[in-house]
Amino acid sequence: MKPTPTLEEILQQTWRLLIRGANDKKDPLHLATIGTTNQQTAEIRTVVLRKTDAAKRLLYFYTDFRSEKIQQLTTHPTLSWLFYHPKKNIQLRAYGQAVIHHQNDLTKERWQTLPSYGRKTYGTQQAPSTPLPYADDDLPSLWKVPEIDLAKTEYAYANFAVVTCEITRLEWLNLQRSGHRRALFDFVDGVWKGEWLVP
Repeated sequence: MKPTPTLEEILQQTWRLLIRGANDKKDPLHLATIGTTNQQTAEIRTVVLRKTDAAKRLLYFYTDFRSEKIQQLTTHPTLSWLFYHPKKNIQLRAYGQAVIHHQNDLTKERWQTLPSYGRKTYGTQQAPSTPLPYADDDLPSLWKVPEIDLAKTEYAYANFAVVTCEITRLEWLNLQRSGHRRALFDFVDGVWKGEWLVP
């Protein structure tokens, strides 16, 4: 049986995993499940973890400014994250306050890093979730060419949003046959405070 790491080691490991998840497209933590609320029910969906800033406790994802999740976060900015690493048998849950960035310096900077195929997500003619009479991607014909002129994609910037989430709670769960281990960390008075929980 492997020795259980200390709470401090677990906290450091958690942020390393989140940094790797943001930087490596093949990492299991690159795709995250987020939870929002529409006042009547919990809403969950998968997003790409775009950036992790451990020093500022920030997680980033991109979305369409017209999407339902933006409406939900505008009303209820509390955001939940769920990650799972199958090889390490580690589940991470993170909680914090979301900030929506739209047509500001951060979105301009991030938009410039997106290739044409990355911008396509924000180029639909109608808002996400709009009903259609048949299966279609709702993209204008300019996207149908093999290589689109990047300048022609600039109109989609109006729909591009970056959501940052300042994490104030982290929960770590390690599943092992020899015995599960679970830890909780809260950011209080400028420092992380950890404790063990019953798995």
